[in-house]
Amino acid sequence: MDSISTLTLFGILFGLILLSAYFSSSETGMMSINRYRLRHQVKNKNKAAKRVDKLLQRPDRLIGLILIGNNLVNIAASALATVAFTKVFGESGVVYATLFMTFIVLVFAEVLPKTIASRYPERISMFIVYIMSSLIFILKPLTTAINFITSALMRALGIKTGHQGKNFSNDDIKGAISLG
Repeated sequence: MDSISTLTLFGILFGLILLSAYFSSSETGMMSINRYRLRHQVKNKNKAAKRVDKLLQRPDRLIGLILIGNNLVNIAASALATVAFTKVFGESGVVYATLFMTFIVLVFAEVLPKTIASRYPERISMFIVYIMSSLIFILKPLTTAINFITSALMRALGIKTGHQGKNFSNDDIKGAISLG
């Protein structure tokens, strides 16, 4: 890492923060989307809506992918920040990197993207669905393994696994009525 310039390290770090924001907004957007509006768009043959609907049929895979992606980029970003800050500040760079990354991840990779996605879940979901579909295909072996381990641990703890019934909120019901 000594041969990579500090500016390059911060450039890569910026890219990783953007990826983390992508995963965070994806999670909130996909889980917040109005299912009745989505079904209406599927019936109207909206291709993006069909893909979103397909991803939401297996939320365990979707959440697994999002968590794997977000943890991977956040851990890589923290490691990279530690290298960059250590180059600039010496050993105390570890402390500065920790403080810096905590602030940056919380604000720019978690709170801001999730807040935007909660306000515009349909736009976010339709925007992210193509990349997310590809990532689910590419990382299927890894997400399957993680989901298998998680399910086994849940069963060992006496927690039921499998698909639960769908619960609809008041907003979902109001949305269905307004779509008529």
